[in-house]
Amino acid sequence: MNCPYCRKIIPPGNQARCRHCSCAIAMLRTISQAADDSILLALEALREGRDRDAHEFAYEAWGLHHSPQAAAIGLIAATGLADPVEIPRWIRRRRSFKR
Repeated sequence: MNCPYCRKIIPPGNQARCRHCSCAIAMLRTISQAADDSILLALEALREGRDRDAHEFAYEAWGLHHSPQAAAIGLIAATGLADPVEIPRWIRRRRSFKR
């Protein structure tokens, strides 16, 4: 994870502030962990064939942290649902990481 202010790498741990610039990072770490949890739940739902749940978890993860993993899982889930509105949205989100 990088500090949102100084962009220095923050090592894993429970520190509440960036050691370089003293920016508060505790909430950012909590949000990042929630996004990771949503990704894991989305993957589990995909494995179990629950495309709707997987899509919801991917959407939640995307809202917390725009990541290539959330975009990929969202696209897979939307394709499984054959959703003509969500598929192009997830494709655009995926493409935003390929630039």
